[in-house]
Parts: sequence; C-alpha cells; structure tokens
Amino acid sequence: MFSTRVSLKTGGLVFLGLLAISVVVLLARTFSYHGFTVDYKKNVFSKDGKTFDYVSGSLHYFRVPHELWHDRLLKLRASGINVVSTYVPWNFHEPHPGQYNFEGDADLFKFMEIAQSLGLYVNIRPGPYICSEWDLGGIPYFVLGSKKDGVLLRTMDSRYLSHVECYFNELLPRLEPYLYENGGPIIMVQVENEYGSYKACDYDYMNYLTTLMRKHLGENIILYTADGWDMHHLICGPIHHSNVLTTVNFGPNSDHMSVFTRLRSFQGHGPLVNSEFYPGWLDHWGEPHQCKTSSFVGAEFSKMLESTLGNVFVNFYMFFGGTNFAFYNGANMATDPKYQPDPTSYDYDAPLTECGDTTEKYYAIRKAIKKHRPHLIDNHLLAKVVNSTKQRYGKVKFKEILSYPGIKSLATKHLEKGPIFTFEELEQDYGFVLYEKTYNNYYHNVELEIPEPRDMVYVFADDKYVGKIYRSANEKILLPSFRKLALLVENMGRINYGHYLHDYKGLVGEVRLGEDVVSKGVDWSIWTLPLNNTHLVQYQEIKSQPGPGSILRGEFTIHGKPADTWVKMSRFGKGVIFVNGRNIGRYWPVAGPQKNLYVPSVFLKTGVNELVMLELIQMPTQQDLSVELVEYPDVGSCD
Repeated sequence: MFSTRVSLKTGGLVFLGLLAISVVVLLARTFSYHGFTVDYKKNVFSKDGKTFDYVSGSLHYFRVPHELWHDRLLKLRASGINVVSTYVPWNFHEPHPGQYNFEGDADLFKFMEIAQSLGLYVNIRPGPYICSEWDLGGIPYFVLGSKKDGVLLRTMDSRYLSHVECYFNELLPRLEPYLYENGGPIIMVQVENEYGSYKACDYDYMNYLTTLMRKHLGENIILYTADGWDMHHLICGPIHHSNVLTTVNFGPNSDHMSVFTRLRSFQGHGPLVNSEFYPGWLDHWGEPHQCKTSSFVGAEFSKMLESTLGNVFVNFYMFFGGTNFAFYNGANMATDPKYQPDPTSYDYDAPLTECGDTTEKYYAIRKAIKKHRPHLIDNHLLAKVVNSTKQRYGKVKFKEILSYPGIKSLATKHLEKGPIFTFEELEQDYGFVLYEKTYNNYYHNVELEIPEPRDMVYVFADDKYVGKIYRSANEKILLPSFRKLALLVENMGRINYGHYLHDYKGLVGEVRLGEDVVSKGVDWSIWTLPLNNTHLVQYQEIKSQPGPGSILRGEFTIHGKPADTWVKMSRFGKGVIFVNGRNIGRYWPVAGPQKNLYVPSVFLKTGVNELVMLELIQMPTQQDLSVELVEYPDVGSCD
C-alpha cells in the first residue's frame, strides 16, 4: 500500500512537472512571436509571426489642434488605412536649448494613444531632419549657430551631433514604451530623412544615428531609410548594413515597376515600400495651387496594390495635410536661385482637406483598398465620418490700433548702438527683427540696396513706410529725404530641403545707401519681435488712416457652438493674423495661391472673440478697415 501511494504520488508530481514545463514552453513560444519584423525571404512584414499587410497615411499631429486628432485619425482608419505615419519636428519639441515641450499640440504620445485606440499602428519619422515643408526641416534655429561658426548640419560635425544627442536622449526613451513589442503602436522608425538628396553623403553620420537609435529603442525595432529613386539618392541615402530597410519615395507620375526594379539592384530582398506616394503636392507663395486628379491617383495606387512584383506597401504623403500655424512653414530654393516660401495652408490637395473634410480622392482610395486589400476595411467606421460644421460670421471691423513704430513695445530684446546681428545671433527663432539707424545729416533721394535680404525687408524712412525688398525679387528702393532708416525684417521660413539649409535670417549681408555700405557700422539699434506676446499691446482708437506696420484689433460675437471659419483677406496685402491669441499664420493674397486663412472651431469660443492682425504693405481705407469671416476655404485654383 505504501509503495503504491508513493508511486501514485511520484507519478502525479511528474505529471504536474511536465504540465508546468509545457505551459512555460507555450508561453515562451507565444511571447517570442509578439513582435514586428521583416521577413526578407518572403519580402513581407511579419507581426506576431504572421504576414502583416498595410496601407499607410501621413498625418502630422503638429499641423492640427490636438482637440481634432481623434476626428482626423478616425477618418484615416475609416478609409481602410491601418498605419499612420508622422514626422517628429525637433524644433516643435525643443524650441530653445534644453526647453522640451510634449504637452498640448506637442503631446505626441497622446496622439499615438488615440491612434492605437482606433486600430492604427504608427510609423515614426523622428529625424533629426524631417524636411516636411517645415522651418529648417525641423532643426531648431540654435543648432545653426552664427554664420561665422559654420556648423555643418547633417554631418559628423561634433557641434551638430552634440545637439542631436541631447535631443534624442530626451525623445527616444519616451518613444520606447510605445514600441509594438512593448504593447504600443509603433512598428517602424525612420533614420534621418531623404539623406540621399543632401550634398554631404556622410555614411558615418547615418551609422551614428542608427547606433544611437538602437541604443535607446533596442535591436528588434525595424529601422528604415526613405529616399528618392534616382541613382545618387540610392547611393547616399540607404544604410546597406545593420539590418536597416531601404524604402523609396515616388508619386503617381513614376512607374512603380521601374522604381522597384532599381531598388532591387540596391536591396535584393525585403518588402517593397513606397514611403511617400504623393496624392497631391506642396504649394509656394506666388505660384499656382498644386493638384492631382482623384482618378489618376486612384488608378496608380491600384496598380501598386495589384503589382506582379508581389506585395507592395504604400504610404500616402499626405493623406491629411493640415496647417502651418504660426511661423513654422518652411521654404525651398530653386536652382535660379529663387527663394520659395510655403504658405500657411498645407492642404496638399490631400484626400482629407485642410479642415478634415473627405473628398472624391478619399473615396477613390478607399474603393481601391476595398478591392485589393478588403481585410483592411472596417465597414462600421465609415458611418462615424462627419465633415466639419462651417459658419460665415461676417464682417469684423477693426476699431483699435497700435500704429508703427509702436510695434517696438512688443520687443523681447532691445539692443542700442551696436553692430547688426542675425536672428540666430540674437537667439530668436521666428517672426521679425527691427534694425534702425539715425544719421546726423539727411540723406536725399538715395537708392537703398540689400543684396541678401532674409527674407522680406519692410522699409521705413522717418517712421513712414516707403516699400519692401524681397529676397527673390532683386529690388531696390529710391528713398526720399530722411535721417532715420528702419528695416523691419521678416523671417518667412528657413529653407527645409536641398543644399541651402544653412539659411540664416535677418540682415546677413551688406546694406547700401547709394555708394555707402552702412551695414558695417556699430550704431544700429535692434528690437527682436517674435510676436508671441500680442496680448501686451496697448491699443488706441482708430481716428485716421493707418499705415503699414500697424497692428489692428477687432471683435466678433459667436452665438451657440463655434464652427470652422476662414478669414478672407482680399482687402489687405501681407501680414499675420491672431485669433483669441492664437497665431493662425501668414496671409499674402496678392501673391497667392492662398487667399483665406483657416480658423478651426476649437480656436473660437461662444461669446466675444478677438481678431488681431499685423498688416505690412497695404491698408484699405479707414472706412473699409475690416475682414470677412466666411464659410469656405480658398487655397487657390489648380495649375
């Protein structure tokens, strides 16, 4: 009896032991498959051990108020898209050295949490350079240093890398909990951005970034590069080791078969990814609005989804464009060279408009996904898609003013009797700088020339506006008799792409009055005007015809719940608008293509609202000193 009991007891222990081992093995196998990987043999992505299919859309959290993130992300997912791609602009999160911001509209992590709650995975593009038609490609102004420092951006220059490392040491550990393997939505992280398009071609720099990212994010995260598809781009952009995936960017005008055939000559195996498929295109001030037809975009997208090359993974850049609020817009430089600043609207002719409305293009893309990737469609979501409510609030009459040179009262820094400094030397990111010099004797009928204005110079002689000098126009101004010369310089956006990134702002070259080079003196007074403090303005009642350089204030009342609206700027020339203290951006209707500025409903309130504007070149008559709030956008007509 004793031996039988021992035998049964022993057998039970053995059974329990085997069961425990089986459970451990099963759990180990289960957890070992929780991850997102590249299957280089099958040329696909794998999630938890199973093939993963995706269509992605770019939607930048920094171009839409955080109160509207859920609406835009819901519409993204309802189209059939299951991955959202976003850049992370360094200068949005570190506006000044060591001052980090991840709150409100900068709360990237809340954005990702909303995305995950809607069934979206996330593709993060943290730079440090992002392009994106964003000031200096997202690199903060202070990284440039002074012009004489000659810091080499996007290279192994230690002065540049010291800033990068500080920022990444702050950002990347915050991203790590949001990786898919840790229960978050992030499945891929991009290294730099379109590096093959940059002149440096510094392989050590790209390797440095790869190592830094893996240090913080681990060895399992999928890192990738994204570049154009010509030979130079694919020679200098990709990282042909360290398990970094190479992807390409191209629009519907390019044949996907030719593009991916070339990619295969650089990367023999791995998923075929178009990281930027362009359903629209970017705009510049002074040029027509760029458009692509829905039928064309839908047809070319379908060709990729049914490609004989196998699975093709596509990201729409942009699926929702949004707005360059405040002074964050970037600029390009054509080979002329011609400076090309981007407007406030980043509508991009995207499938979702600037205010988040669906379009014919949206439904063409959804139709293609439903046909070729039906498993990505969540049918019940489409019923939740609702376009925004819009409202015409009518005329806003300006009744109060701060006339020029009263703008000096908003200066955050004032220097007396010194040399000329650039924005960067003055530790100023955006906005304006006023340079002023008073002479002992009058100048009479002399020509003013500024060969390197960065970017628009508004000229005042004895406090009276006399004209402007624009960076791309090679303009000169014949001045009347004067003793005091004031040059109000606007930073219209640092160049964000190509070989001209070292784009210092302000008066960076000579200022000439006739034969005299007056910029060399040390008797200039300077006022820095970032215009982040317009609530401090002390207004007076408008009693006479105002001139350029003045700040105007008006009020309008909203009854009931606020709706989206647009400020129609046809009566004015060029300037900046603030609504309830929010900088909604620049206007320049005489240049176009954008005529009306978008004001999201969440910037408004029931009751009395305030509209403030700085007009720089052209004032209406005193009797017609007003703007109109209308219920429709005007980003320009298509080319």
